[in-house]
Amino acid sequence: MTGKSENIRRVSLEEARRAAREWATPENLAMLDAMTNEDIAAQIASNPDAAPELTDEWFENARLVIPLKGRKRAA
Repeated sequence: MTGKSENIRRVSLEEARRAAREWATPENLAMLDAMTNEDIAAQIASNPDAAPELTDEWFENARLVIPLKGRKRAA
């Protein structure tokens, strides 16, 4: 993630749930439902902080990595 730490705000689980409920208005849900795959791909491509789009090609090239128990992971 390339975002700066001043853009990150910690919230409790209840605060996150409340914010999600407040966002989920009929208008916002309709807007989200109306988005096409092309709209979503364009938004991902325009946001440098977004995770990559999970396409069929992504899954074909993905590999499962299971970390070893008892070893500290590098940050």
